[in-house]
Amino acid sequence: MTLKRAFTLFLCILMLAFVGMGPILLQRYRVEYNKSYEYMKNEIPWRGVITVWDYPRLNTQNGTKLSWMSAKIKQFEKLHPGVYIEFKELEPAGGYTLLKAAASTGAYPDVAPVGSDYYFMSEGLLEELDDITETEKSDFLPTALESASYQGRLYGLPWIMTGYTMLLNTSMFSEKNIPIPQDGNWTFDQFTDAVKQLTYDTNRKKGPDVFGFNSYIEPGAYNIYGILMSDGAEIISSENGRYVYEGPQALSGLQKLYQLKYIYKATPDNFGEATQGEVLNSFIKGKTAVITAPSWTIPYIRNISSDSVEFTTANYPTGSTEMPVSIGSSTCSFAVFKQKDENKREMSIEFVKFLTSAEGEEELKNYGYFSARKTGENLYQNDKEMSMIQQSLSFVEPIPRHKNWEQIDLILQSRVKAAIMGELTPEEAIKDAKELLQKYTE
Repeated sequence: MTLKRAFTLFLCILMLAFVGMGPILLQRYRVEYNKSYEYMKNEIPWRGVITVWDYPRLNTQNGTKLSWMSAKIKQFEKLHPGVYIEFKELEPAGGYTLLKAAASTGAYPDVAPVGSDYYFMSEGLLEELDDITETEKSDFLPTALESASYQGRLYGLPWIMTGYTMLLNTSMFSEKNIPIPQDGNWTFDQFTDAVKQLTYDTNRKKGPDVFGFNSYIEPGAYNIYGILMSDGAEIISSENGRYVYEGPQALSGLQKLYQLKYIYKATPDNFGEATQGEVLNSFIKGKTAVITAPSWTIPYIRNISSDSVEFTTANYPTGSTEMPVSIGSSTCSFAVFKQKDENKREMSIEFVKFLTSAEGEEELKNYGYFSARKTGENLYQNDKEMSMIQQSLSFVEPIPRHKNWEQIDLILQSRVKAAIMGELTPEEAIKDAKELLQKYTE
């Protein structure tokens, strides 16, 4: 038998074997496919739409504001076929008010970043996360877990922590031979001396056009509280929950801000009415030496700003407390609003776990965020500026746990702004705030 005939015979035998065994193989494949399908159905006890509301979050690597949530949604939907996430973007200025209005009418989303908010927890609007095991809790920072708890029960899963700082233009400090605060710590007198020297005229015609200090004053932003509270003042009493921003300690803190503008003349005229963007731009352009700013501005300046500026960070200057004290919305936690369907509740909690997982912690650097987990404590160990802010979080007091805090902050900041704009004296501003807030704090 020639080699060619032998090969032809082999092919014929192989084809006959395939014809005979084909149905058996296909039957086996069909059975295995069905088993796989049944397993997948058991893994997904619920199918439907989960609504999620969240704020835009600036990724300083690519300039996008919704890329983090968009990626998370796609990944979760892929892992859970039949589950769809419907996303709504919240406006930074009015998002919180919208969430409260939606909650009051029962038209709230399934998931939102309100897990560390006292109002939503205390009003019974959120699902208790009793599904979270002690092992799962163990990786979260204790302060972060505490922020998401009410009366001993957990209502949110912490995702990130943020903070405020002071940004210093190091080139301007160097030109005036002013030392940078050692280890980022300085007294208010040292701060005042520095910003006075850093206020000067470059054109010798119209007075100063470079200033030592500037800041913005806006409800929901806590960048000026580090000065308002520097001499020991409280906003809400930790003992009885009453409004207590009055007396010599409160007056001293407000006078410090007031004097920077009217006594030391170390601020531009728009101090008090300038927006956050205007203040940051004045710093980047070299027109202001020191500003208060949230942590996200650091990667923003490094990665997005078209202008190059050499800078570092410093803690808030200390007053009589000798500690750089401030308050801030330092922890962001995701929570699940009350659900009627138990299976949907479980799937919504699963999504919150997915959003707040330790995976992707490295990506937080793009946003200027700090991890709320112990695994992320060394995220910025090679970043001096961000590491300093992270360490200062231990001095940050959480937002007072008061159901009317939004109104309290709005009115107090409006009175502080009126004083800085010269419409009220510091004494009048404090008295006015107390009278206006009486109905919210009794």
